[in-house]
Amino acid sequence: MSSVRPELKFSDVSEERGFYRRFFKLPKKVSKVMRIVDRGEYYTIIGQDAVFVAENIYHTTSALKDFRVDSTLAQQVDEPLKYITISPQVISALLKTCLLEQGFKIEIYDKSWKLLKSASPGNIDQVEDLMSISLESSIVLAGIKFQLNAQEGHCVLGVSFVDSSSYEIGMFDIVDNEVYSNLESFLIQLGVRECLLPDVRNNESMSSELRKMNTVMDRCGCIVTFLKSGEFTSKDVESDLVKLCGDDLAMSLPNYSQLSLSACNALLRYLELPQDVSKEGKYKLVKHSLAQFMKLDSSAIKALNIFTQGPSAAPSVSSTTGYGNGGKITSLVQLLNKCKTNAGVRLLNEWLKQPLCDYTEIQKRHDLVDYLVDQLELKSMLRDDYLPLVPDVRRLTKKLNKNGNLEDVLKIYQFAQRIPEINGLLKDNLQELPEQSRIKELVTQTWLEPLEKHIQPLQKFQEMVETTVDLEAYEETNEFMIKVEFNEELARIRSALVDLKDKMRSIHLETAEDLGFEPEKKLKLENHHVHGWCMRLTRTDAKALRQHKKYVELSTVKAGIYFSTKEFKQIAEEIAELQQEYDKQQSSLVKEIITITISYTPVLEKLSIVLAKLDVLCSFAHVSSYAPIPYVRPTMYDIDDPNRKTKLIESRHPLIEVQDDITFIANDIIMERGAGEFLIITGPNMGGKSTYIRQAGVISLMAQIGCFVPCTSAEIAIVDAILCRVGAGDSQLKGVSTFMIEMLETASILKNATSNSLIIVDELGRGTSTYDGFGLAWSISEYIAKEIKSFTLFATHFHELTTLAEKYSNVKNMHVIAHIEEGPQKSDDITLLYKVEEGISDQSFGIHVAEAVHFPQKIVKMAKRKATELDELQRDSEALKKLKCSPEQIAQGTEALTSLLKKWVAELRLQGLDRKLSDAKVQEDIVKQLRELLNEPNELSGLADEFKEWIVDLLL
Repeated sequence: MSSVRPELKFSDVSEERGFYRRFFKLPKKVSKVMRIVDRGEYYTIIGQDAVFVAENIYHTTSALKDFRVDSTLAQQVDEPLKYITISPQVISALLKTCLLEQGFKIEIYDKSWKLLKSASPGNIDQVEDLMSISLESSIVLAGIKFQLNAQEGHCVLGVSFVDSSSYEIGMFDIVDNEVYSNLESFLIQLGVRECLLPDVRNNESMSSELRKMNTVMDRCGCIVTFLKSGEFTSKDVESDLVKLCGDDLAMSLPNYSQLSLSACNALLRYLELPQDVSKEGKYKLVKHSLAQFMKLDSSAIKALNIFTQGPSAAPSVSSTTGYGNGGKITSLVQLLNKCKTNAGVRLLNEWLKQPLCDYTEIQKRHDLVDYLVDQLELKSMLRDDYLPLVPDVRRLTKKLNKNGNLEDVLKIYQFAQRIPEINGLLKDNLQELPEQSRIKELVTQTWLEPLEKHIQPLQKFQEMVETTVDLEAYEETNEFMIKVEFNEELARIRSALVDLKDKMRSIHLETAEDLGFEPEKKLKLENHHVHGWCMRLTRTDAKALRQHKKYVELSTVKAGIYFSTKEFKQIAEEIAELQQEYDKQQSSLVKEIITITISYTPVLEKLSIVLAKLDVLCSFAHVSSYAPIPYVRPTMYDIDDPNRKTKLIESRHPLIEVQDDITFIANDIIMERGAGEFLIITGPNMGGKSTYIRQAGVISLMAQIGCFVPCTSAEIAIVDAILCRVGAGDSQLKGVSTFMIEMLETASILKNATSNSLIIVDELGRGTSTYDGFGLAWSISEYIAKEIKSFTLFATHFHELTTLAEKYSNVKNMHVIAHIEEGPQKSDDITLLYKVEEGISDQSFGIHVAEAVHFPQKIVKMAKRKATELDELQRDSEALKKLKCSPEQIAQGTEALTSLLKKWVAELRLQGLDRKLSDAKVQEDIVKQLRELLNEPNELSGLADEFKEWIVDLLL
């Protein structure tokens, strides 16, 4: 990133004032919209947008400058306006931060404040050429039209989505519940960045549903754009789809609902696809089903640390062959991303959001990873020699469609050369395997056959490039030129250029001899951006020029003095004219070559997908082999298997074990259908409960995307969903409390979970009072154990919850071990052992943990005293309960006590003591009278003295 920021300059005062006036006349900007002014050589950003850029891009407010507005304009704003200018080198980073990380919309204006380009997180097409980055995931935009079914208590969502990067359009219907858990799964599976909704916020019957959907989208990091309801109509959408996807689509369109077609129409209009002639026939209609992939809620994404949060979230192509990326690994995508291609990185992101549920497909991925783990030399050659040379085909083909050049064509050509080499390497390696080997057949179907199928069409492309492009000039001088033999006019111009350049070099040598300097070392021959071809000397050596009148000085810069002669200048002008003519002649030929290259896009895309799969599976094999303790292949149980179980022996959390200076203590996790499928984990704070339950989720997800897992041995039941309620957080700006978020997430789990799901819950109920929290934790746990019967890990400090195991056979108690050693000063030392075993932990050790982190001793002692008092009070309460009084006895006692207290209050009022309660002497008299009444012969005479004193303490 450049640290040089250009100044905001105007040619005169009137231009400056006009610029400011037009700025103040702009419509009011809504939140999360950034306005940028393109001033040619640099960009300008004004107001709060400028402050955002200074803080998030330059990380200092010193980059901000004040507007020099006159007094009339200054009255239109409440505070001094700031502005910032940024160079074209910085605009890429700014757009990435705003669009892909912060969810901003972008508007780019010219210096007259006329809108040039606009972009949003789901539609970056107009600014993609400014973003000089390879996107790590697809840009997906969705549209939804919904219809309430009040009688059946559900909502039907007509969903459509467009992936502009892979030219895909999808449509389907979702029947959803009141917490919109299926919508959440859709947003996560496809990584939707922006969603279009009909603006029915003023409709009372629909606005509440709209708010619920908005909450779900916000949780998933998807921004909402409201469009007029009239945009969501199915009129003309079928003809538009046929135009974009081809005529063969017409027969299948009646299969789609009017809701999804209406949502699709809004999408197409928003992206302006029907008006873009260049997009005709390029899109394909794809099918998507929520059931084919594991469902993940937004809490699971965060709790399992699948993706990195924050500005450095984007994974990139791995530049090392070692285990780490050089920085601290904080997410699963960082851990598994050892990919060598940008297409591989995108596919890894997709797989992490779409874990498989199909037993056969999971087994195939495991087979291929197993093969690559064993074939060490093959994996090494692919990762080190071949895959790093594979370009980003998707980015290249998009660039060719917009403003491609001969350089991009040559990159495609080099890619085409790699395919037979990779194919040959895989084929040679298979020769060593038995003829009827299952893995041999799988490798052939997955990689060899698709590669060989597309090698032949690319041979014609290679022949075309070799016939038309001067590959020798590219290899020798890195110039991108058409072969002169290919066109007579080009050959004539090229010949003339060569002759003129020879004359120019001769003059250069004569001048060097005349001035007494070595050519190229002292006397430079350069092609200046203003003067064209000329010569240059340093300022120190330039005094030699003044002795010869034939040399004409052109300009003086820090690097030296540019000069020429009349003859040299004339030749330079002729070269410039011929070069312009050559470029013009070549341009038309280059356009033809680019058009032919674009026609190979479908083949190139398919090859890119095949190599991306190879790249990701090589990455899995690499990670599995080079982990601190190598990963193992899991044995999988299908969803329909009656004996399904998850048995992880000596399992480890993959993200924690790779951290420096950490020796991870492995634990077994065993969940069996009907016998220990619901695990309640108790134990001390910081003892490892949260890590234990999270690693079960991470390992299940790794297995279902096709990776090996961090265990000594692993048997894993395929799950249809991983649903989490972990951690506490609130959203003060949205008015949502910690407890409300906890309940919303839990409600979503209860609606979404099936008997084949994995539920992970950490400290449910701590967002409210102890008794309310425990009541909720108990009822929710009991419902899951009794009704849903899904695999569940439930970490809690409510030790009373462990009695569920006595009531239900499928509930098992586990606890984290901690060793307490009594010290000489009655100060207990706690040692956290991080081992999880069967049984119950009878205390939380919270005060011990506070002591371990050196809390002030005064606070620790006070905490211990209060804890002891509460414990005694609880024991007293339990002792009273054991008296087992009948309801009649309790009623009689209550009536007698009420009567006695009324008598006491009446006597106080009669004596006027109720008006002198602040007097210490009066307080003593009041207590004395109460004790006397309690000791008089009456229905309460049989009460123990301790209970009489308890009544006195309670009242006073």
